[in-house]
Amino acid sequence: MMKLKNLIAKTLLYTWLLISVVIALVPIIWMVSAAFSDVRRLGDVPIIPRVREWSLANFKEVFTYRSGTAQLLPDYIGSFLVTLLVAVVTTVLVVMLSSLVGFAFTRYRFQAKKPSLLFIMGLQMFPSFMGMIALFLIFRVFGWLNNPIFLSFIYVAGAIPFNTFIVRGFMRNVPKTLDEAAFIDGATNLQVMIKIIVPLAAPIMGFIAVNAFMGPWLDYILPSILMPNNETVAMWLFRMNDPDSTPHRPMLFMTGALFLAVPIMIVQVYMQKYVTYGLTAGAEKG
Repeated sequence: MMKLKNLIAKTLLYTWLLISVVIALVPIIWMVSAAFSDVRRLGDVPIIPRVREWSLANFKEVFTYRSGTAQLLPDYIGSFLVTLLVAVVTTVLVVMLSSLVGFAFTRYRFQAKKPSLLFIMGLQMFPSFMGMIALFLIFRVFGWLNNPIFLSFIYVAGAIPFNTFIVRGFMRNVPKTLDEAAFIDGATNLQVMIKIIVPLAAPIMGFIAVNAFMGPWLDYILPSILMPNNETVAMWLFRMNDPDSTPHRPMLFMTGALFLAVPIMIVQVYMQKYVTYGLTAGAEKG
């Protein structure tokens, strides 16, 4: 009787897992099929791709289409590079500043420590889109519109409060005896942070880096407001899939979205080893 119950439980479990995998893979397979299909409408794209009928016409058009004759690069490549610049600058600054702020809150004592933490916590209660109008007016007054670097600063400012709490909670678990041992050897606070704390906090740094990269990489609303004349990949994809725009090519949308997933996959695969890295394995002997 017990064996029958275990068999039924395993069958239900594996059936549910199989259904979940199918639900997750079907949209991806359909997107690949649409990217390689030589059709004009999404309704004509088969869910299961027909390999014999695959075509590279969509890929050729994505990497060669120019909306203007004076453009140096094709539209998609230009928007891809702009988005990559914003994402890389945002990731580097978020990791650096979150590490510095988290280290300060865990290793220093100062009078405004608790009020500062409460203030940072309060900033997380307000979504970033609440300040869209104010940000647009500020960018227009100072002439920062259509500038990818200044756009990345907005992402950095919005990511620091949340990431500070994550880094602070992680660094508090790093034994302070490691700091004391380094101070005895003549290390400075900056050396302790760079050579001891940050390597031990590599898992959380990898997590922060992945989230910081994905934020600007997939965002559409903020770039469309602050960079109306300088497209990101999300803005280009929206234009390709907008029925009122020219050209309206949903197949190009699918092809561009397929390439949009490549950098995210690379970042996640590369950062996986840091996420699985132990916190203080072998760092302190008992």
